[in-house]
Amino acid sequence: MRVLVVEDDAPSRIALRKILTKAGYEAAVAVNGQAAFEMMRENNYDAVLTDWMMPQLDGLELIKKVRSEIKPSPAMLMITALDSEEARDRAIDAGADDYIAKPFWTDDVVNRLKNCLDRGAADRSMGPITEEDGNVETFPDFVGVGMAASTGGPQTMLEVFDGLGDVENAAFFVVLHGPSWMLESFEYRLQQRTTLEAKLAKDGDIVKPGKVYLAPGKRHMLVNPRELRVQLTDTPPVNYVRPAADPLFRSVARAFGDRSISTVLSGMGRDGSIGSGYVAAAGGMVIAQDPATAIIPAMPQTVVELRIAKIVSPLAELPGVLREEIRKINEKITK
Repeated sequence: MRVLVVEDDAPSRIALRKILTKAGYEAAVAVNGQAAFEMMRENNYDAVLTDWMMPQLDGLELIKKVRSEIKPSPAMLMITALDSEEARDRAIDAGADDYIAKPFWTDDVVNRLKNCLDRGAADRSMGPITEEDGNVETFPDFVGVGMAASTGGPQTMLEVFDGLGDVENAAFFVVLHGPSWMLESFEYRLQQRTTLEAKLAKDGDIVKPGKVYLAPGKRHMLVNPRELRVQLTDTPPVNYVRPAADPLFRSVARAFGDRSISTVLSGMGRDGSIGSGYVAAAGGMVIAQDPATAIIPAMPQTVVELRIAKIVSPLAELPGVLREEIRKINEKITK
């Protein structure tokens, strides 16, 4: 695995290179963002660890430039002395996969880098769709919408809810890959951008329409189909992440049947593809963001390539598409 360290501070640059080399990575270095970008145009790297405040091209602008111009994009981790909630949100919105505040711990850097690389290298094949758990006989009289995103996800998800407006007869279940602090911050940001009630889900929450349930950090979120309650579990990561979309989508398919929708947005890896298969098998609607409009296209691209997606929509049009599909399902429910 090839990793590029972008750091204008020599001691930090040397330390990170030693850490990565000892962990078995092939590490290269660049002294600023512009030099790093030129190196990335000539060479392929699996991951980039970048400082923020640098001359010529800072880390935030480097991430944006890489996400828009380098295809396929490597995993991007921001390592910086800027340790505020606002700074972290800006980095994640720009397309960073993770954010590490200085001073850093060796094991933390190695483990979080490995996690990002594992997500990106996750097998893209789809497992069998089975019905061993069965479905409930009676479905709710509203729509269940599962939504998932990873890299570039927070800003993408905000844009979707910005344009979605007031949708009363649907409940939304959102999975974002990221650390707990990001999800806690996103709860507040999302509530400022939607007229729906948005909250970090708690175990046992009763599922009601007009609400957005956000999976908290380090736990999978499911919908119990018998009781129609949120269930949080500590079961092992799926697709190298927890929370993951696949178990959520599968539970939404079981709980809502043909009244279910899965929506797969920007992100690394393939999370959401198997779960979307369950939604499709239950007669629900599978929507994928047009990969060409995604900061990282891998997650929606997998759903498209597997021919699970019934609708592929550019991000700008996706809120209207989702609102229309909810309307269509509700029409069938009321007939």
